[in-house]
Amino acid sequence: MTIPSVTYKQFGETVAPVAPVGTKRWIVLYIMVSAILLTTLACWNNLSGRSLIEMFEDDSDTPPPHTEYAKMARYLVHKAEWVSMGSLSTVDAIKGFPMVNIISVADSARGEKSTGTLYFYLTMLDYTAQDLDRDNRLTVMLTLDQDLYCTRNGIDPMEPTCARIMVSGRADKIENGTAEYAFGSRAMFSRHPAAQKWIETDGHNFFLCKLNITQIAVLDFYGGPHYVTMADYLAADPDKRSSSSSNTSERQIPPRFSTTEGTTAMP
Repeated sequence: MTIPSVTYKQFGETVAPVAPVGTKRWIVLYIMVSAILLTTLACWNNLSGRSLIEMFEDDSDTPPPHTEYAKMARYLVHKAEWVSMGSLSTVDAIKGFPMVNIISVADSARGEKSTGTLYFYLTMLDYTAQDLDRDNRLTVMLTLDQDLYCTRNGIDPMEPTCARIMVSGRADKIENGTAEYAFGSRAMFSRHPAAQKWIETDGHNFFLCKLNITQIAVLDFYGGPHYVTMADYLAADPDKRSSSSSNTSERQIPPRFSTTEGTTAMP
């Protein structure tokens, strides 16, 4: 008679549980499928010339590096659909005081490339147009938090790392019937469908304007604002990826305001 051998475990010794055969098969199958998918994905990326990381990133609306001041300015202008517009008040009680208003703007139709020029409608029923008719100097402010980008990323809107720009210049009225008027109107209608009703409403007499820029100040990091030249601003392409985010140039601060003497009323 054969006596079966018996293995005794020591007191307190734990025995590792043995996974059922079915579970092992599923684990092996999962690993094989994952390996096949990753291999296929890597091959596809090599053929398309894209990196694996790029494919999972959606940087179509990612702000440029904070050291690229001109590009940051163009990015914020193109992204903005409204601005805080400051003018010099003509109201008797506060004549000459700074006054601010929310004005809808567009630098191109939605989905089209940036132009860097802000177009907007005004009506003489509103105090901003009355102010600018007397003195067409103005400053607009745009912030990266206009769509809550900073708030969603845990950055207070007042922090320098929540980018903002202050653009100063003069409001120029655009003549109806010109190519620029057609472009600016189409841009506004695209982003602000309500604007179509504004100009069709009797008695309101909305007219199209653009901001003729004198100075651009960018504050997008600690250390104070950076002043962007018009040449750099117009040359920047906010839709083009940066090859380098390094900054080797010194910050040059030109005069804060235009050297133009006197005031100019809108045509």
